[in-house]
Amino acid sequence: MEFISLGRSNDIGASSHYLRIGGHGIVLDAGADPNEEGPASLPDFFPLENRRVDHAFITHAHHDHIGGIPALNAKWPMARLHLTPATRTLTTLMLYSSARLQRRKFYEGSSPFPALFEEEDIDDVYDMFRTHNYDQWIDLGSEHLRAKFYYSGHLLGSAGILLKTSKKQRIFYTSDTRTEHQTIIPGGSYPSEPVDVLIMESTLGADPVAETVTRAEEEIRFAQRLRTVLDRGGSILVPVFMLGRAQEILALLGRFKKEKLIDPEIPIYTAGGLREVSKIYDDYRMSTPRMDPDFEVYSVQQLRFPRTHKARRRALNRPGIHVLTSGMMIERTLSHQIAMELLEHEKHAIFFVGFSKDDLPAGRLLHAAKSGEEGILLNTDRGMQPIACEVERFRFSGHSHRKELTALATKLQPKTIILIHGETDARAWMKEELGKRCPEARIFAPDQGELMSV
Repeated sequence: MEFISLGRSNDIGASSHYLRIGGHGIVLDAGADPNEEGPASLPDFFPLENRRVDHAFITHAHHDHIGGIPALNAKWPMARLHLTPATRTLTTLMLYSSARLQRRKFYEGSSPFPALFEEEDIDDVYDMFRTHNYDQWIDLGSEHLRAKFYYSGHLLGSAGILLKTSKKQRIFYTSDTRTEHQTIIPGGSYPSEPVDVLIMESTLGADPVAETVTRAEEEIRFAQRLRTVLDRGGSILVPVFMLGRAQEILALLGRFKKEKLIDPEIPIYTAGGLREVSKIYDDYRMSTPRMDPDFEVYSVQQLRFPRTHKARRRALNRPGIHVLTSGMMIERTLSHQIAMELLEHEKHAIFFVGFSKDDLPAGRLLHAAKSGEEGILLNTDRGMQPIACEVERFRFSGHSHRKELTALATKLQPKTIILIHGETDARAWMKEELGKRCPEARIFAPDQGELMSV
């Protein structure tokens, strides 16, 4: 087997990997880096110029795993794209949304790059989608290679992939995975037999705090802090990723209201694409793994976040919870705008519930607040702003922490482990720890473009 990481292997973005198994060319995901624009956001497909791609497996619909699909399809238009039914629906929505956003940013002058793809390109991609349910062998048109999706516990429709060759070699790709339950979806499922090669994410490998905090503890702390801010008349901004984190947080807030942990009459505001994603979550509630199939995200009462400045000011000046994108508070997004409105007022709060890169506004604000800095520059036109509101982070990740990942690796007993989807420090910690937990295994943390023979 040959392996090449096509996206930056020492970062979390543009996730994409190539396998050559016998005579078959396989791509695992084709993402785009949400922190880059234009061609720089895509995986580097150059190492594949003289190689064939027969199949691609799309594990879930986050942009860093799907944003490069149109580019992949343009280069290898006959490659079949395999994914679960829910991931197909979400991927189609997310790609159309991305095409519109790229085009708008170019025409308004906020990006120098034309859109990487248009709506008609997505139509071509859709024709190559092949959907498969979990735990069923997938016919790849060859007696020498089969595949199977395992539910990964990350978000709606997400999957890990088991590849099995005629020589009985077993290769398992975790993609993004969570072994423990979330609010809406349960923890993932994994092969019951040992694997030969384990391709494993390492997102939280450099986060020692995550392994010391239980979800139940964080839920209690989150409810307490929400109630404190609301009782003093404040508004709370909860920046979220529109797919996955938004729906999990809305479900959690709904539960808090039912249990009277927060006032049931407190308004919850949402906006934009996360509302469309929530409907898809509800549409698939009976056909995908769920903690409670009867629960609907839209059973949690939500108000549409106001569009006009006057209405926004009214909403922000009374107790309320604003669940808005983006989770990283990227400039010009709604969460970025509202953060600037709340930042200078003591009664308000900004509560982060997901991963925040250090060099993006969410990460910079968290660092500034934790370090006791008096102010932060979120927008050059607005200038330095004092940090008066409450700023806190709560750990509701859709990823397993590093101890859970090493336990999973130990259980699967791989002969070879390939560490991906993590920053340099994260993969270094995972490699050292797995060396102790799996002493018989060969462990690699390959660089982007590096060809490995396994």
